[in-house]
Formats: sequence, C-alpha cells, structure tokens
Amino acid sequence: MTAPPCPPPVRAAALAARPRSAAALARSLATAALAASAAGCLVISPPEYDHPSKTAPVLTAPFPPPHIPIHIDKQDVIKSFSASVLSEDNGDPVHVALYLDYGRRSSVGNVYRRLLAPSPIGAGTIAGGQRSFTIEWVLEEMNLPTDGATPERECHTVTMMASHAFNPQCYCPADPEDMSSITWQLINCDPNEPGCPGSCPPLDCETTPCLFCDDPDFLEECKNP
Repeated sequence: MTAPPCPPPVRAAALAARPRSAAALARSLATAALAASAAGCLVISPPEYDHPSKTAPVLTAPFPPPHIPIHIDKQDVIKSFSASVLSEDNGDPVHVALYLDYGRRSSVGNVYRRLLAPSPIGAGTIAGGQRSFTIEWVLEEMNLPTDGATPERECHTVTMMASHAFNPQCYCPADPEDMSSITWQLINCDPNEPGCPGSCPPLDCETTPCLFCDDPDFLEECKNP
C-alpha cells in the first residue's frame, strides 16, 4: 500500500490558518504534524551556523601617507597616526601599539623602544567593514634617542602594530601569525634647517642587528631579554 504524499508546506500553512480561534489553530497544527509523522515525512530542522574563524587584523588606509617622511621640529607637541583595521574578531578587541625604531636593537640591547602601550579597538567583523581610529603620540613623553643606534642621529621610524593580544614580557604580539603593521619614516629635525635630511636610508639588517616580532626565535628573545 502506497503512503499518501506529504502535504506541501504552503498548503499546510494555508489550512492551518483557516481556524479563527487559537485553540482551533493549535488542534489543526497538531493534526498536520501527526499526519506527516504517520506518512513517514521527514521534518528538516533549521541549519546551524558556526561563527566565522578569527582572522589576523589588517591595517589599511594609513595617514599620514607612509611614503612621505615625517619631520619633527621643536614646535611639534603631538603627532597623530590614523589607519583602519579589518578583521574577524569573534568578540575579541584588536589592540594597537606604536613603536620607535621597531626591529632595530638599541645600544643597551633592547629589541625596540615602545612609544605607546596597546590601546583596544572595539571588536568587529569582516562583513561590518573597516574601523577607523587615530593614535596620538605626545612627543614630550619620550625623547628621541641620540645614542648612535641609527646610521644618522636624525633618522628613526614609527611603526603601528595591531594584534588581538600582546606578550606582556616583550610587548610583541602573542601570536606571530596574528599581527599587521605600518611603518613611517621619522626625521628629527626642522626641514628648513641646513643639513636636515629629506629622507633616510632603510633599515639594513646586514650591518645592524635586527629582530622582528614575527622572527621564528622572537619567543626566545622574550624569555631571555
């Protein structure tokens, strides 16, 4: 004996909608469910969706433009650095920090000098688009080094680093795969003064000891600073 076909969902909904009272509607729905069960119909439950995987933050739209050197003179009090971040965070905020001469060891053996501790940027999603932010560096809070750690005293860099978490011992991102950075060239002199360079040479790790947060041995450096 052939089982009767399952009633189409649209028709069943239309039949169930005819009763005028709530009790009649409930009886109609129960009857339809019993009939579907007796006929061997498969009731498909709604699909379950997993949260998107967390992604490393990506820094974009930097300002000032990184290809233009930034000069600092005695009248400067605050320097602002802006960018946008795009990432899938799963509720975890992105933290952004600034570093001076990132990658270059100082004369006392430090990996780099940190300008500003990581500041949180609210969690977001890739579907939600880029999130813009600005970090301000108060120049009076740190003097630029003049200890000969750079090829020229006036030449430095400022690096913006983004990650979901930072190692509290060496201030590198806790996961080398979870980071993004932007670097600006910083020149510590008035461009109108004689002898003030218009640009500086790039970091040369063949002649200067370097170490970056995504180097394979950076965790060992953190353990043994």
